[in-house]
Amino acid sequence: MAAETKIARWKLALGYGAFSLVAFLVCLFLTFPYDTLRKRAVDAAADAGYALRIGSLRPGLRGLTATNVRISKVPNGMTPELHGMLASNTALLPGPEELGEPLNVDSVAVRPSLLPLGVTFHADLLGGSVSGNVGGLSDVQVAVKLSDLDTSEGNLKGFSGVDLAGKLNGTLNLTLPKTRGQPDLSQANGQLALDTKGLLIQGGNVMVPMYGTPTPMDLPKIALGDIDARIKIEKGLGTVEALQARSEDLEVLGSGTVKFGQRLDVSQPDMDFKLKAEPEFVKRLGLLGAGLSILPPDKSDPKYRVAHLGGFFNRPNFSPPRQQPTMR
Repeated sequence: MAAETKIARWKLALGYGAFSLVAFLVCLFLTFPYDTLRKRAVDAAADAGYALRIGSLRPGLRGLTATNVRISKVPNGMTPELHGMLASNTALLPGPEELGEPLNVDSVAVRPSLLPLGVTFHADLLGGSVSGNVGGLSDVQVAVKLSDLDTSEGNLKGFSGVDLAGKLNGTLNLTLPKTRGQPDLSQANGQLALDTKGLLIQGGNVMVPMYGTPTPMDLPKIALGDIDARIKIEKGLGTVEALQARSEDLEVLGSGTVKFGQRLDVSQPDMDFKLKAEPEFVKRLGLLGAGLSILPPDKSDPKYRVAHLGGFFNRPNFSPPRQQPTMR
């Protein structure tokens, strides 16, 4: 009779440990409150006036992953009835007339991070990705990276009203101190950098402040080309270190500052611009071209027109500069 084979104790411990881990992960997958988490995300978006729809919410390689995500600005405001339909995840939702045109996001993944203590995220959208992390024990640290976003994809035209083409890259690094327990953008420190390649406005419609009243205006075709923008932020004051755009249509140079408020829409730009536009492009602009033509020429180089941007981001004010910029 063959002798009984005795299994080593460490093998038994390893086997039981592996079985326990697999059982825990399976139970977590089956019992995790996905619906509760999805509802909280829908509620947060609704509070800001956006309709959020999530196709599925499950664990993934990068963490908890939502796929087939659509977010849109509700044109006539969020109603309790509409909010209830979104929260219940019903299939019988209204169309874009009530919900607005959505920005389509392929997937969004979120997982905990240790440095800084918070969350790390990664989103696949517009043919590229947005990744970064948010966290911190006292101050809130924010890091975001935009990689190869194609502005012609993801229904960005329907979502924004502007028909764009071209690639977008960029980085944002911010440290936000807390005021009364909330992150305070008006005291932030950090840096913003944007880089576009071949950016082209092919048309669309935007709201332009005319004599204090938002007025819809059709956009002509405008080649913005390659844009390089860098802003350094210290204690809520952003200083433009570089801002230039060049294309076959126009050249734009910018300088100045942005005083950030606790919300981005109430931040105050104080910026000067020099613009040089090709004559054919000015004709193509129509009414906008006429407005460009009445701007005063730059004293140091009359080929450029000069303008000043003031007011607030939600109520911008374009006017001749208070004094001529000295940019080269």
